[in-house]
Amino acid sequence: MADHGTPSSAHDSTFLSHATGTGPGPTRSVKRPRPVKSCIECRNRKLKCDRLLPCSQCQKSHRTCRYAADGDVNNISDGSDAETSERASKKSCPPPSSDVPVRNRDRSVNPPATAVLDDYGLRLDRLEKIVLTNSKSPPSMKDFGGRTQPLASSTNTIRGLTVKGNIRTRFFGQNSTRVLLNLFDEAKDFMFRKDKPRDIREIFTNIQKIHEALQEEQQKALTPIPVYVDSITPVHKRMADILPKKQVCDQLLSVFLAGSESLYRSVHIPTFMNQYERWWEGTLQSESFLPQLLSMLCIGYRFIGAAKGLGPDRESIHIPTANSLVREWLHNLRGKQFVDFGTLQAEVLLLMAQRMINPNNQDSWTNLGLIVRMAMTMGLHRDPSEFPQKISPFWGELRRRVWYTILELDLQMCIQCNMPACIREGDYTCRPPRNVDDGDIYQDMRELPEAKPIDQATDSQIQVFAASTLSVRFRVIDLINRLDSLTDYQDVIDCGNALERIFEDMRYILLRSTPTNQEQATRQWLTKTILDMHLRRALVALLRPFALSTPDVPQQILTSYLRSSVVMLTYMDDLDPTSPNYTQIFHMHHLVLKQDVLQAAFSVCYYIKHIAATENGSLSPHPYSHAPNLRPDSFAEACKLATESSVLLSRSRLVNVVERALDAMTSRIREIGTDLKDLVSLTVVIALCQGGPPDLAQKRVNAGLQSIVDAGLHSMHASQDNIASMPIMPSTPISMNSMGSTSGFMNQVPPFIMTPDIPNVIPDDFAMWDLEFWNPLLQNGT
Repeated sequence: MADHGTPSSAHDSTFLSHATGTGPGPTRSVKRPRPVKSCIECRNRKLKCDRLLPCSQCQKSHRTCRYAADGDVNNISDGSDAETSERASKKSCPPPSSDVPVRNRDRSVNPPATAVLDDYGLRLDRLEKIVLTNSKSPPSMKDFGGRTQPLASSTNTIRGLTVKGNIRTRFFGQNSTRVLLNLFDEAKDFMFRKDKPRDIREIFTNIQKIHEALQEEQQKALTPIPVYVDSITPVHKRMADILPKKQVCDQLLSVFLAGSESLYRSVHIPTFMNQYERWWEGTLQSESFLPQLLSMLCIGYRFIGAAKGLGPDRESIHIPTANSLVREWLHNLRGKQFVDFGTLQAEVLLLMAQRMINPNNQDSWTNLGLIVRMAMTMGLHRDPSEFPQKISPFWGELRRRVWYTILELDLQMCIQCNMPACIREGDYTCRPPRNVDDGDIYQDMRELPEAKPIDQATDSQIQVFAASTLSVRFRVIDLINRLDSLTDYQDVIDCGNALERIFEDMRYILLRSTPTNQEQATRQWLTKTILDMHLRRALVALLRPFALSTPDVPQQILTSYLRSSVVMLTYMDDLDPTSPNYTQIFHMHHLVLKQDVLQAAFSVCYYIKHIAATENGSLSPHPYSHAPNLRPDSFAEACKLATESSVLLSRSRLVNVVERALDAMTSRIREIGTDLKDLVSLTVVIALCQGGPPDLAQKRVNAGLQSIVDAGLHSMHASQDNIASMPIMPSTPISMNSMGSTSGFMNQVPPFIMTPDIPNVIPDDFAMWDLEFWNPLLQNGT
């Protein structure tokens, strides 16, 4: 019984001590091999591990949490003799005439053979597990205790920086059109070369003139009305003066509550409607109500249709003037007013209202940082239950809703800007809001009602479901912002699979009930699209750097990215065009998803380009200009496999999907946020990526560019004669580090950081290219 658990090396040592005649001596205590329960990182750093996966220590330090497998040498405690054999004690060498057999003398000098064999066996087992584990993904040297090089990806297809005079710079992420265009060398060469045919030069010149005219028109439309902005009348009086009639306010408010107060919860609807009625009766005393109402009306008016709220229409509301007055009111606050809950609500609503006419994501990301810190100053990042004696259940629930609205805005902004999030997982303890209707809670209640099942529709269902996915999307943000340090794809694949499972849960929850009429069907489509779009943005942002910029990307990432891009381009296909609200929803869809549609269209073109190359047998010797050692057919074949994974991803359908998206954007050529350079770039890319004879590709380019000119003239109510007489403004040199240094046309650009007095003036810099494609035309003459 005493020998149970004794290592073989101990038996050998005992045998040798008797054989050499040294006697047993003092008995050495032999420790049993105990399996280690801590993770490998905590064990190496001597930290206390809670034995979770991942453990809290690894989560705090953003390390990969791994546990040693059973039988692994890492799974044996440091004090065990099974891991490292004890050093053999010195023994006196017997004289040559000793009667001890030779084999016993040899064993006393050399290390025990059994221990060496056991060590080799453990090493082989560990190597076998590593090979089997990584058979489905590229091998990672971190399993061997070493480090590998970061994943090979091109920086000029992921990010860019504009530089002007060495002092004015701006960073652009992977969603920017100027960055996406780096994927198409042939299209770039066509647009930026100076030896274009005469007919192409004339078309580009007309497009430039149309662009200048539309930019000037949009600048005027976004200018606040001076009589309200420059007046010395109290700002509350001016805000009341620009309000439309109550009948118009009722309509705009209902549109806002139906379209925005679902994922981004900012108010308690019954309480706000009570304040709304009292305001019209003249009995409401609230400083923050009117700024909140104005922002809601601005959002509702933009949802109604194109160009709404951008003209001096006294029968409705002028959005730039309303936003400017609300910003002035917030700018004039002092002291304790900054920590008032109504002030925070007004800040959040104004941010969303400004995004309706100013699609500059960088400005929104900057302003959101102020809102995040303002909310933290008010303690919204801590759960109200931590202060039960001070915060009532009703106001605690409202704080949770507004906090998770800020979290969602932060995630969306940093994804679209390719910037770090202002808030990280673990920076807050506030629990998600409950899945209850607004009518279930009221101010005097002593305890919140029980949350309803997540598959039951409520006023907060969308926000509650989105809040349950925040941990996965925070991981996406973390991976995106440390792309340069990733050495394998496993974390990316795991995170992508987690998002795919969320999509399955979403479809199960939202599509359980069958709509009985057109109104219910439209409402269900809106709910599904809003959730899918906000979640799919994270998946697309996660896969995009690898699917389009890494040579040895796994097939799973390529296929998943193509599928998600097509989904974002075909949201409107599920809606009946004959439905009464189709035009309004079409406008809202492109208003919110303009940049997402552009990125998805360019991404699909990238697949079409490589599929056409395989079919035409004209593969480029270097599919990646930054990876000349890549086999010429590897990535193209992978793209072809991705399209063959589903009938809905065939080449003909991909081309049709991109062309329909381009037609939809061209029809909105006069709308705020539509940039002609984006349309021109996509038109040239889709025409050239389909391959075929050069003459056929040239005809496709001509037809596509001419359709942009026709749409621009139609929107401006102008003719070819009018556009021919328009002058061309001079060019301004500017450079971009990832696209080269070239002179280009550009208007005088206002500062990036705008003063609070003029927050709604859109800087030209956000829309301007640093390498203009029509400037070479002017240098080359007519």
